[in-house]
Amino acid sequence: MKKNKYLLLIALILVCIFYQNLFAQPQTSPTPEVSRENKEKSYAKLLEAQRYLWNTRRQGVPENVINLNTKLAKESLQKAIELNPNLSEAYTALAELSDIEDAAMLSGIAVKINPDNFGAHKLLARIYSIRSRITGTVLDPNYTEKAINEWKEITRLDPRNAEAWAFLSKFYEKTNKTEENIAALKKWMAASNSLETFFYRRMFGAQEDLSAENAGTKLGAALVKVNRTREAIDVLSQLVADDPENEIAIDLLRQAIQGGDVGTSQKTVEMLQQAVFANSGNLVLVEMLAEVQAKTGNFEDAIKTLRKTISNLGESNNASVANLQITIGDFYYQSNRSEEAINEYEKALKAYGIEKTVLTTDDQRDFATRVFEKIIKTYKNAGKITEARAAIERARVLLGKSDLFADKQLISLLRETKKQQEALILVRSLRRSFGEDYVLMRTEATILTESGKVDDGVAIIKNLIVNKPAVPSPYYDDFSNYLFISGLYSQAKRNREAIISAQQALSLAQTEDRKQLAILSMATAQHQSGDFKTAEETLRNILKRTPENPIALNNLGYFLLERNEKIAEAVEFIKKAVKIDSNNPSYLDSLGWGFFKLGKFEESEKYLKEALRLNPSSSNSYEHLGDLYLKLSKIEQAKTAWQKAINFASDNDAVSRLMAKIAKNNNN
Repeated sequence: MKKNKYLLLIALILVCIFYQNLFAQPQTSPTPEVSRENKEKSYAKLLEAQRYLWNTRRQGVPENVINLNTKLAKESLQKAIELNPNLSEAYTALAELSDIEDAAMLSGIAVKINPDNFGAHKLLARIYSIRSRITGTVLDPNYTEKAINEWKEITRLDPRNAEAWAFLSKFYEKTNKTEENIAALKKWMAASNSLETFFYRRMFGAQEDLSAENAGTKLGAALVKVNRTREAIDVLSQLVADDPENEIAIDLLRQAIQGGDVGTSQKTVEMLQQAVFANSGNLVLVEMLAEVQAKTGNFEDAIKTLRKTISNLGESNNASVANLQITIGDFYYQSNRSEEAINEYEKALKAYGIEKTVLTTDDQRDFATRVFEKIIKTYKNAGKITEARAAIERARVLLGKSDLFADKQLISLLRETKKQQEALILVRSLRRSFGEDYVLMRTEATILTESGKVDDGVAIIKNLIVNKPAVPSPYYDDFSNYLFISGLYSQAKRNREAIISAQQALSLAQTEDRKQLAILSMATAQHQSGDFKTAEETLRNILKRTPENPIALNNLGYFLLERNEKIAEAVEFIKKAVKIDSNNPSYLDSLGWGFFKLGKFEESEKYLKEALRLNPSSSNSYEHLGDLYLKLSKIEQAKTAWQKAINFASDNDAVSRLMAKIAKNNNN
């Protein structure tokens, strides 16, 4: 009965407002003039309601008392509205105590009476945001528009309201309004700190907040996404300077730096130099500055930056010093100064306290493994196989015989130096001690395939499917085993079996990601078998479902390049893949090859060298680089690159092709 009375009261007020607006002249009040006495009584009832509500918010108040005071507050507010239908604040207060339907109606009346009623606009904005389904995948367009309009009203009344700008940015992001989103994020960054975060967290998760730092991180991500690199670096470098532990900002800053051109990198150096000057102890910023300096080709400046920091640290932080020396070693490695690189890696081991005794702590072992991997790679890349082998044996002594790191490094070295039989003997010896090591099983299968015995290699993996190990691995189930078998068959150019194995993997795939991996394997086998049209259709179908799939983008682009078809489109596909994963050497190699096909040789060399920096054992990248040097009439450099490609090639056809290239150009 009381509910009906309440609704009747509201209905009468609405009718009154309607007719008054229908016949009123401009500037006329929405309802007839209220006497001074009733205004005072109405306001008194509003205050009375507030007192009841304060009684509900005191700590330790029993639930029955809360319910009683809430009921009395509602009655007081209803009486306030009866006495003065123009009292906008009473409608807002009553809306806050009502269900969502009545709250929307009451807030609507409040803003009609007073367009500047902040509380009513905020209630409407929140209600419409809920109804817009902003946290879902598909927005309700009607309520989305209403929510945006209400949040805009709040920014009109309070231009520095963080919650309003945060919601507007989210709506703009979801409706693909990039410029509006970026503008809203900038306003949010400059907004006042908000303590009222309950509703925002309720909508988007407990990890979210309305801080300027959160806004800055989102702004940085938005700017990176649309390639506004300089702006992104400006925002993100400041965030990292303020909070070196902000991992999201650090990752975004790295993305921005990697995605920038030379001009951007030079600007980035200036920004980071300023940030480092103000935060000289921030090692994250120091390393980033050095990385950008190296990216622009200024390896000496990068090394000086790091040496200065090492000098400032002294012996106060040996772990940090050791890590910085590793980075210096990496810079020497990238500039083909292998002896100096090795020297820095050795310094890093010494700084970390790794001497000649067997290591005991996990931290020491992890660090030693990381450094020795770099030392071994540097020796191999310099063609110093004896020294690489000696480094492997040093690692064996330090890590102990039970650690497989040295053995796996030796197996890799033997394979790269075409000593498959020795590698196979070593793997089989290790498997007698570590019978159920999945990596060793797959390594043996791969070596057998490289030796022309793919059926023997496949048999090892099929045995895992038929006779499951006592302790199954979550990483090597039947799906991944069939996918691996498909790869072995592809390597052996047994494409029909490769397709069948990929189809078996597809039949076992439980997730969309796994299904796409199986389909990608099929596409590779289809392309290798000469069924180019089907391979292209397969990859294009993947991209229709997931346009941002970097593997599909790269593979489709590379397949088109290999067929000399749609070169410009192919390069665009690969560019997208590189943007998603800028440190993937395969994608960088594809992009370098694409620029070669376009006749953009300077860009081609840049990306091929970057691919080799990340993967110095890539036969494919060395062959592409050799072809580029031939085109530039740099014959000796071309032959050197092809010879390196031969050293790392595992495919006999590739070796024959490369040797023919060298022979053809020997007299030039």
